[in-house]
Amino acid sequence: MIVDNIENSSKYITLNDDFKLVFDFLKTHDLKSLECGRHELRGNEVFFNLQEYETKPIQKLEAHKKYIDIQVVAQGEEYMGYTNIKNTTVSEEYSEEKDVMFLNGNVDKIKADNKTFLIFYPQDAHMPALSIKENKKVKKAIFKILI
Repeated sequence: MIVDNIENSSKYITLNDDFKLVFDFLKTHDLKSLECGRHELRGNEVFFNLQEYETKPIQKLEAHKKYIDIQVVAQGEEYMGYTNIKNTTVSEEYSEEKDVMFLNGNVDKIKADNKTFLIFYPQDAHMPALSIKENKKVKKAIFKILI
């Protein structure tokens, strides 16, 4: 898992060829002004889902096998829970179709706002959309990069 300030995103483009595509998009587009839904940057290989939701005190812990997530909060703030997948047990088996499995485990919390980005690899179990003090509305992009 990687968490950093969005201003430092250029330091990570050598990790994956498609990270540059995502970070260049973020430099030239205002996520707040885009409509919620799926947006393709390169078909099913690189796309993002823009969502609006209300944070909650607890969510499901999840992990993916086919895609790397880059999560960027456009508006609002939330905690993101994180742990290595080795520290979890499976609560719902992996769905190939949805590329998700749900897990049980304890997480460390990281604050995410419009200045940060978080990269989750397959070994990174994560619990998005957690309330900081109270439930609040958030708009967030979840970029999916095919491995």
